[in-house]
Amino acid sequence: TFLYLNEEAAFAAAKSGQADIVSISPHLASQQVKGMKVLAVPSVDNRGISFPQTKAGRFTEDGAPIGNDVTSDISIRKAINTAIDRQALVDGILLGYGSAAYSVCDGLPWWNEETAFKDGNPEDASKILTDAGWVDKDQNGVLEKDGLEAAFTLLYPAGDSIRQSLALAVSDQMAPLGIQIDLAGLSWDEIEDRMYADAVLFGWGSHDPLEMYNLYHSTTAGTGYYNTTYYQNPEVDKAMESALRATTDEEANLFWKMAQWNGESGFSSQGDGVWAWLVNLEHVYLVSDRLDLGENRIEPHGHGWPLTANVQEWKRTE
Repeated sequence: TFLYLNEEAAFAAAKSGQADIVSISPHLASQQVKGMKVLAVPSVDNRGISFPQTKAGRFTEDGAPIGNDVTSDISIRKAINTAIDRQALVDGILLGYGSAAYSVCDGLPWWNEETAFKDGNPEDASKILTDAGWVDKDQNGVLEKDGLEAAFTLLYPAGDSIRQSLALAVSDQMAPLGIQIDLAGLSWDEIEDRMYADAVLFGWGSHDPLEMYNLYHSTTAGTGYYNTTYYQNPEVDKAMESALRATTDEEANLFWKMAQWNGESGFSSQGDGVWAWLVNLEHVYLVSDRLDLGENRIEPHGHGWPLTANVQEWKRTE
């Protein structure tokens, strides 16, 4: 029997003995629950911020706005990626149950390790902005360029405490740079109406490299949650198309890596900085002492109950 409960109700069900397995937030892992143990499972489930790539002024057929004048400036995206202290997010928000994220596929065979870089560097981030012409002209703490303030809105799903905390932390980290990030916790229906024009704190993570194609190929722009940034780069398209035509995993992985960064261009932070990837989660559960869950897999994004992938191995120990 699967129970769909909010965080508080799920934890209460664990404490009262009404559930044998409960998915919990990291901040609850330190609270002991009689008859249950904490299980932290590694995953490729990540959290990151999408940045609309085109300037504002366009609309979808359904009338949803497309583009953002601030996030379409590559210096803004690169400065944010450079300044974010990802390890501080892991330690402060995930309480160590996770790792810093630099791509949508960290650690997988098609991940380009060159996408990892030294972050948490506000000095370099400030230089990127200054060199690009962003200045605090009015001395109000927010940079300007050609009459445009370095301010935009970051959306996150209301009720998701981890995404809310990540959004708040990133906003706080960017304020000293002169980048103002306003936050809005909305329903997914509301986010869908605005996700092509506002930054969004999304969650992804798959065992399939096609996820990169869906997020970054020009033909998927505006296809639901795929390529919400409306990103287009012919070199990236070509590399991913070559990956799909490859006849071996090794050849395909080489092209997937080139799409991320080929030494000159790519969709990663070293290239176009389409996203600011923040953290990879560990999935944290409370599990009854009476249960043996067998050998856990490395889990993808939470859709599809990844913990149940080996349900045939589960057994009671009493």
